[in-house]
Amino acid sequence: MRPQKSFPPGTTERMEQLLKMTRSVEAYRRIQSIYFRSKYGFGAERIAEMVGLHVQTIRNLHSAYLRDGETVLQCPGSGGRRQALLSVEEEEALLAELEGNGQRGAMLEVHRVQQSYAQRVGKVVAKSTVYRLLHRHGWRKLAPRPHHPQGNAEQIKWFKKTSVGS
Repeated sequence: MRPQKSFPPGTTERMEQLLKMTRSVEAYRRIQSIYFRSKYGFGAERIAEMVGLHVQTIRNLHSAYLRDGETVLQCPGSGGRRQALLSVEEEEALLAELEGNGQRGAMLEVHRVQQSYAQRVGKVVAKSTVYRLLHRHGWRKLAPRPHHPQGNAEQIKWFKKTSVGS
């Protein structure tokens, strides 16, 4: 087995600082895995037991830290728009183009938006994609909702009043 490479000087002190500053549990475990090796010289198996990560994860963190530095300790979120067909700005431009006059109370038809979107990206898109697009940009569906026949008459008028778009 090959001897372990040592971490750069000052790693232990930097990891102590990062342990005090971090807020997420995942990042804390990653920092601990580097800290325990740099301060105490523990092996990957022992660190994995202490931290609660898999042994291979510890080994991967150590080698990535030696290669890339502190950037491996940051935990990127799982969110994002990785599979977006258009950027947010392009979506806004598409909706502004379809909206026409741009007045408050303007209405959009979902099938027109879907056709324009599909034409712009060059492939068929699901209706749910269009609904998410509209929701993301603050559009909402205004339609009369069913009401109970014995319900409050004022409430019924309110629904009719707002569904007209005024």
